[in-house]
Amino acid sequence: MKINPGLFSVLALLVFVGILFAPLSVESYSVTPSVLKPGETGLIQITLKNVQPSGTTATTATIKNIKVYPYSAAGLEFTAEGPVFVGTLEASASAIASFPVRILANAKGGVISPSFQVNQEDVSAVQKLVVPVKVSNSPVLSLSLDKQSIRGTDSLVVTISNNGGAASKLTLKLNESGKFSLVGTDQIFVGEVNGSDSTQVQVNIDARTAANGVNTLQWVLSYQQEGGDSATEGKSIPITVKKESADLLFSQSSNIVTSTDNLLKITVKNTGKTLNDFRVTLESEGGFQTKESGELKLGTFASGEEKEISINVFVDAQPGVRSIKLNMKWAEDDVEKEDSITIPLVISSDADVGLFVDAKPAPLVVGGDHTLSVLVSNIGSYKIENVEVALEENDAFEIFNAQKSQYIGALESDDFSTVQYKIRIKKIVPGSYPIAVSVKYKDQSGVWVEKNMTREVLIRSQEEALSRGGLPSFVYIIGAAIVIGVLYWWFKMRKPSMPQHHS
Repeated sequence: MKINPGLFSVLALLVFVGILFAPLSVESYSVTPSVLKPGETGLIQITLKNVQPSGTTATTATIKNIKVYPYSAAGLEFTAEGPVFVGTLEASASAIASFPVRILANAKGGVISPSFQVNQEDVSAVQKLVVPVKVSNSPVLSLSLDKQSIRGTDSLVVTISNNGGAASKLTLKLNESGKFSLVGTDQIFVGEVNGSDSTQVQVNIDARTAANGVNTLQWVLSYQQEGGDSATEGKSIPITVKKESADLLFSQSSNIVTSTDNLLKITVKNTGKTLNDFRVTLESEGGFQTKESGELKLGTFASGEEKEISINVFVDAQPGVRSIKLNMKWAEDDVEKEDSITIPLVISSDADVGLFVDAKPAPLVVGGDHTLSVLVSNIGSYKIENVEVALEENDAFEIFNAQKSQYIGALESDDFSTVQYKIRIKKIVPGSYPIAVSVKYKDQSGVWVEKNMTREVLIRSQEEALSRGGLPSFVYIIGAAIVIGVLYWWFKMRKPSMPQHHS
């Protein structure tokens, strides 16, 4: 267990503060065992010494009637009552005061700090010290599953029980070296599980690469225990894998967007025997609403063949990994069979962005310096994150910004943000030119999206801009400077010379 070194420095200072009360000194302390668990007993020993050298003849050389009083702290109790009577210490003599202690069953992990007070005869001042006692209260975690067998792709409810100290920031994942994997994520955040408590999490498992029969799920739990230490431990649970009786592999082959009508496409591969009269029905649940009734008939399904199931559905579910249930019927070796399977699907959000471009001063003119404002708006139903905008140079203008890419951050639905670029229009033929803008963001399903858009802008000649009353300000400034220069020269040349006086 790691203990804050600053805390021990303070405690050590308190231990040896007795030196200021010479000749009686608190020399040291010890805790046995060095780490205790709730319910265990231990021993605190404090060593006192008369620091006057032996042979001292002064009447004060002997310290009489020494007593050490203990004061308990939360989570700890002393098993012997009252102070420890040390008695008399001659010069250079030492004595040990021992205090048996017990850590209470409800004690938290970390450091418990009981205090002590040392009294002696004819001395009004007392010595006080604090002894840190390390307490370890590690979680005792166990896992159980709601199923003893799973199919190639299936869902499990994992119950995590804790019979020890609290575990916080708990995460659950599968060992990467195993033949199982989580669908749609690499780990699951569980949070806090207190002592004598339990919690449940649902996980989607891909067991298609595991052998048919008894296997082992190798779980990895990482957490922070009481006192702040981080810990990781593994748990193994036997599980029976029952591959789909039809030996079929299912995979999503189309993009599914929430809150819209979709054509759901699922690729099915037959890795077993030939199946005759193969039929599929999708159940409307979990936010998937089928827009077609009846079975989808795929006919004969040869060994090694792939087929695609296409179903019109409306998806009313949050972006992320969701599951659908397929019911199957077929004939195999003249035997009518049926089965059902749960398939995980990735649902994308309807995230999209709008783009608007403006310039100041306006209009854009050949050879002009302008500030180009690029407004990005979130026109989807869900928040988007890590929004980044990039403006590309082209034959019409050059960019003066240090970076072409600018970071916006997160945008809520219907929110917008603007970035600006300093540009200079090149010496080009006036007309319409495209501006290319790239917007990159992450949607609520965790998918990165990069959208490349173009907007047409009109670049005018300075003469046309002037005739329309829209020349940029720098043109007026240059014109004003020329006029002032001409007037200055004209007045200076007309100014009469001052007559010269001769003596």
